[in-house]
Amino acid sequence: MVTQKEIAEKLGISRTTVARAINGSPLIKEETKKKILELVKETNYEKNYVGSSLAGKKTKKVCALVVESKNEFYTSEIKRGINLAIKEYKAYNYKIEIKTTDINDPEKQIEELEKLLKIKDLDGIIITPLDKEKVYKIIKPYLEKLKIVSLGIRLHNDIPHVGPDHIKQGKIAAGLMDNLLRENEKVLIIDNGDDKVSSKLYLKGFLDRIKDANVEVIGPLEGNGIEKSVELIKELFTKEEIDGLYINRYAHDILVKLPKEMLKGKKIVTNGIGKIIKNLIKKKIINMTVMEEISSEGYAAGKNMFDILYKNKIFDEKWEISKSRIIFYENLED
Repeated sequence: MVTQKEIAEKLGISRTTVARAINGSPLIKEETKKKILELVKETNYEKNYVGSSLAGKKTKKVCALVVESKNEFYTSEIKRGINLAIKEYKAYNYKIEIKTTDINDPEKQIEELEKLLKIKDLDGIIITPLDKEKVYKIIKPYLEKLKIVSLGIRLHNDIPHVGPDHIKQGKIAAGLMDNLLRENEKVLIIDNGDDKVSSKLYLKGFLDRIKDANVEVIGPLEGNGIEKSVELIKELFTKEEIDGLYINRYAHDILVKLPKEMLKGKKIVTNGIGKIIKNLIKKKIINMTVMEEISSEGYAAGKNMFDILYKNKIFDEKWEISKSRIIFYENLED
């Protein structure tokens, strides 16, 4: 009988891509999936769970501690990705329970984590650690028997991790701003603090890159939240000619509260994606945004945990960096 490896070799693709197509994963292009399934049919390939050395193993129980973000799109996409992994590996008695805690309440996450560690038959935890040092200190004594994968926020160099390079994404945003602005034009940078996941790192990357641009940088100025940021931007936009705007946190909430006429002609680049940002791109208020492939991160975390538990896989490269995408009006999808 033909194998997945042989199908992959014939098409010049990876065996993982073939497996995803056969298992119905949506994380590959339709064109590629179609080619694979056509060859599967031609070669009479039969998906064989029973014959697999993995099938029939005892149930593996995993809990995913996911953060509930102000950006609902982020949380729902992470959950969607994890659920795709659950669906793909359901034949192997692989169970993942998803629990959410408020992104602004790291202590609540610690409470949930401590409860999980008391469960005797728990095999693994996927976690977005809001307080990295505290989480690692609590988990460390259990690492002999419990498998851990961090998601979004890197927990420790020794722990397998899936997530974006937020500093690089900030640099990409600054590079885009550099290309949008003319020489000596002004860009205003608003800093709304640390969301414990990405905003602090976005800002670091943006500042590292924008200093190489031939533009005048105003800031970073402390925004102190949505309402105060709105007032600060209104005041500065009224006082002087500012050509570009970058906000590392709450950008979408702030932009919808600013007068549309005030933003007309301004060059605005953001990080992240969500319904409001998509709408602001459609209205041509935001020029571009730099986003991560969020659902792919959730899926990869679930898949990597499966590989660790069922295949005893050891990840030599601990950090699986997710891809970044630049979204603008012409390539925006609903």
